Amino acid sequence: MAASPISGKVQTVLGPVDPETLGATITHEHLLIDFTVVFQPPNNPDEAGMSEEELSLTNLGWIRHNWNSSLDNLTLLDEEVATAEASHYFGAGGRTMVDVTSNGLGRDPLALARISKATGLNVVMGGGHYIGSTHPAEFETTTAEGIAETIIRDIEQGVDGTGIKTGIIGEVGVSAPWNESEHKTVQAAVIAQIQTGAPLLIHPGRDEDLPLQILKAIEDWGGNMANTVMGHIERTIYNRDALKRVAETGAFLNLDLFGHDSSYYPLAPSSYMPNDAQRLDQIEFLIFQGHVGQILLAHDVCSKHRLKEYGGHGWDHIISRVVPQMLARGISREHVDQMLVDNPKRMLTFA
Repeated sequence: MAASPISGKVQTVLGPVDPETLGATITHEHLLIDFTVVFQPPNNPDEAGMSEEELSLTNLGWIRHNWNSSLDNLTLLDEEVATAEASHYFGAGGRTMVDVTSNGLGRDPLALARISKATGLNVVMGGGHYIGSTHPAEFETTTAEGIAETIIRDIEQGVDGTGIKTGIIGEVGVSAPWNESEHKTVQAAVIAQIQTGAPLLIHPGRDEDLPLQILKAIEDWGGNMANTVMGHIERTIYNRDALKRVAETGAFLNLDLFGHDSSYYPLAPSSYMPNDAQRLDQIEFLIFQGHVGQILLAHDVCSKHRLKEYGGHGWDHIISRVVPQMLARGISREHVDQMLVDNPKRMLTFA
């Protein structure tokens, strides 16, 4: 692996920082995002008109259940709201947020820099490419090496002439089944990781065998497991043996949907969304198996209904409510700090 100019540092939207300054960190969020790529019309034709309604107290219950059938809910583009919501997190003791809004999801480097300055938060910006449906048509004829060049440029020079640099490659999207375009974008991400030393974060499709398949491919391509993150663990892997096998790769494991407690999961209706208590069950299993050093925590807020402004839990949820639950269940303060402070610090540090 080539030595990075910022090896040993964390790259934020305001420049490189000492990893020791990160503090409490949530590792998979979206301060601003256009997530309409996942929009689905309501299953009930009588509710079709609700897709066009703005979120309100009148329809909030429906949106919580059908969160990806509301176009308004899927657009988090208000910088003022994002700043206020991030300030709640800072007020609760959060100091760093990883925004993994990758290419194809409305990434806005200048806005992220303004939010960072306004709140005092370290903001680490994502790069790379989301799932195949967001890829540009030219990817059909572009090589993995060609795609990697643009990822590397975003890390080393900055995004679209702004000079604001990405500090993590991700979220890099993989569908189930894993398609050809996504094979190229994951391989491109690995090439960029090798050249720059940047961390890499994966969004897996909903197939319990897929995370291990992806991680094995990353390892075969020469990727660095020590700063690779497998996301969405709790909504993808339910079997404890499968979870153990993924943990044994040495990759970081992001339990990143805290606060998303509607059991109905419209993106995989034959499956389900665990609640916070079930997430803590998985964490306790991983700690018992000796993998506490790989656990990362986040909310993956990517829709309005999960923000305080719109009746949701907000970005302070883990610190304000989940951590007390952890301590009450007997998870030690040392392990809590490892998951919220020490592990993110290691993961985000450039190799």
